[in-house]
Amino acid sequence: MARIVQRRDRHFIDDRGRLYWINGPDNHCYLSEQRQWRRGLSFEDVLMWKQCAPSGRVSQRFRSVAEACEAFEHGLTRWSQDLYLRRMGEQMALHRGADDYVPTALQQQPGGRSGSPRRPPWLLPEPVGPCCGLPPRAAAGAGLEMPHPRRRRRSVGQVAEL
Repeated sequence: MARIVQRRDRHFIDDRGRLYWINGPDNHCYLSEQRQWRRGLSFEDVLMWKQCAPSGRVSQRFRSVAEACEAFEHGLTRWSQDLYLRRMGEQMALHRGADDYVPTALQQQPGGRSGSPRRPPWLLPEPVGPCCGLPPRAAAGAGLEMPHPRRRRRSVGQVAEL
């Protein structure tokens, strides 16, 4: 039996951290499992920034939203795979997975695209002060790597003196 831990409108998270959406009209709805691709976001951030998409796993139809939640919590849900919904979810993940993605609802709010836009929660703050523009070096012995252009190398004699 699964337990609903957090719920907002038609979205909820179970006790294993999986996200679900109650889809369809109130009197003929079904559960749709949602795949999240950005880890570390809060439940509210996932919903606000639309960082989930259908996995393709869906339940049978229910007569009400309350009946769908109750069936889920009592383990009475029969799951099946919807390939169309899965493909749609993969396309949504590609679109919404871009680092500069901003949902339409946030773009239309004051300060959307034109004013001071909200910073996506998955972006790290800009570094303070100077920083190197090269990507971080790979672990030692990882094969061919590009040497840092300003790296000073010590000769064998200098290392022995230390």
